[in-house]
Amino acid sequence: MKIVSLDVHAEASQLCVVDEAGQVLLEMKVATQAQELRRLVGGIAGPKRVVFEEGPLSAMICDAVGDLVEEVISCEPSHNALIAKAEDSSDERDARRLAELALLRAVRPVYVPGEPYRSLRSLLAYDLGLAGQVTAVRNKIKGLCRRGGIRCGGVAVYRPYGRERVLAELDSSAMRWQIKSLYRLLDVLEAERRGVGRQMDEMAKKVAPVGRLCTIPGVGPVIARTLVGWIADPARFKSRSALCSYAGLGQGWTNWQPVGPARASRRGNRSVKRALFLAARAALRGHNALALRYRARRAAGWEDRKAIRDLARTILYTSVALWRKETDYDDAAVSVPRTARRQASVR
Repeated sequence: MKIVSLDVHAEASQLCVVDEAGQVLLEMKVATQAQELRRLVGGIAGPKRVVFEEGPLSAMICDAVGDLVEEVISCEPSHNALIAKAEDSSDERDARRLAELALLRAVRPVYVPGEPYRSLRSLLAYDLGLAGQVTAVRNKIKGLCRRGGIRCGGVAVYRPYGRERVLAELDSSAMRWQIKSLYRLLDVLEAERRGVGRQMDEMAKKVAPVGRLCTIPGVGPVIARTLVGWIADPARFKSRSALCSYAGLGQGWTNWQPVGPARASRRGNRSVKRALFLAARAALRGHNALALRYRARRAAGWEDRKAIRDLARTILYTSVALWRKETDYDDAAVSVPRTARRQASVR
């Protein structure tokens, strides 16, 4: 099978074609455009595999040539030391070295999601950025209030009646203009966030797992969209350990049982990890198997942080199970220690 390696750049990319023996068959510059890539890759005879390093253009390249080749590999650049640390680096040499690594199966693939998960991820990241900007503007408003000696506890200073009070108590005309500007900016950002929410609601209607995940206690539309958008395809995880690592909840597993102390990882997807912990805390407010599981862990002497982490993992496994089986949540399917179930029946 031939290897087609690409050293990708915004305007033009270096293409290198090698055979199974590692002999270079073709080297050339190609415009980084979907039609041009399809024309050139499609014109290479025989079975072939396309490989390139992960970057902003990865999705476009996968869509452009995915149906023309046996495999498309978007690989992790940080693991290609032969390329990154080469002193004689150039587009031609980098493309050849990438082809050599692909022949040896020494590249680490990166998952590139398809639609609608790709667009959902983009909206989730955009919404997170807007949320950070809203928080920054609110902090500036509170800073001006403190500078003017105005009490600004809670969220009252952002509401219409609170704004009137703030403007009335500020003596400086310059500070009044500044805080009016911040209020206008806050209104625009919050309106944009509502718009993003509506777009994600429309996208969620096309993705069936979102509705199923919402049946889990503690999981609402926002958390469900986050889990579905970033996990995208549960089948890409070879084991529970790999799934835990991706969510930042990794620990050692043997025969599907935990080994060693349970601890959260500093790696993994922070958005997924945050969503799972929020869902775990929300699940405690109701009477369900997840809350019973938490209370059983606490009764057994577990610390709160470990019990919540265990609940977050349980929600993650439950979400993936519902996704794969295409069923809704069943409280009886959640594993709860017998002591907790006995106490619940007595109550």
